[in-house]
Amino acid sequence: MVGCSKIHEAPWGVRSPWHEPPFNIALEEGLRDLLLKRGGNGFLVCGHNAPSVIVGRNQDALAELSPQARAAGLPVFRRTSGGGAVYHDAGNLNWSLVVPGELPDRGRLLAAVLTVLHELGIAAEEGPRGGVYVAGRKIGGTAAAAGKGVLLFHGTLLVTTDLTALTAALAAHSPEYGGETGHAARAGVASVPSPVTTLAHLRPGLDVATVEAALFAGLARAGAPQPPETFLDLSNIRFLATDYGRESWILNRTPPARQTRGVP
Repeated sequence: MVGCSKIHEAPWGVRSPWHEPPFNIALEEGLRDLLLKRGGNGFLVCGHNAPSVIVGRNQDALAELSPQARAAGLPVFRRTSGGGAVYHDAGNLNWSLVVPGELPDRGRLLAAVLTVLHELGIAAEEGPRGGVYVAGRKIGGTAAAAGKGVLLFHGTLLVTTDLTALTAALAAHSPEYGGETGHAARAGVASVPSPVTTLAHLRPGLDVATVEAALFAGLARAGAPQPPETFLDLSNIRFLATDYGRESWILNRTPPARQTRGVP
């Protein structure tokens, strides 16, 4: 198994059935709570969201949407970790490690993810702010949150993402970034734009299912990834998802206390 020595004991693999960001944020939270209560090696979650923008915990949500995205009503949500805004669609693979650890452990976890990419023929390396780069172009970002001995370290991989839609959606790629949004004056963390590319551009034919399978094979314990209900009460996930879909959380940052470190 690739990378197991770097993440100690292999976590359980979990495939998310949801494409709504509040549910996937809630799934991470539910698995974190389960790990706190019962212990164990943790979880590797993979899945994707419908087209949307996900901002870091400490960002001004509306300021991170481009004027075009705001006019089009593109959904925006807030995750529990720090860092910058990210565009999500079906071609953007989300991976999350919910494991015993602290913020400094993110380095060895990212090294394990990079090893999986290398085995897929992608010469990926860690770049600024914990991003994943190939030849100076970003193919993914990472962010983390830790507390009570549990680390959430998660990221994205641009496999077949619509880069035109990505550039149009994120304010950091527009000249108006930092201007008037009709919201309160910016008091949050600003995103840092980077040139981007996709894994499918670097290796034609590569798709989300192949990359997801490689992550599960390389980082999770043997066997097919499990559905969330193997470990969690889905009614609790629905309850948490309702909270993460509330305007008070998305726009006003009213989160549970957590030590965070984000790397957009």
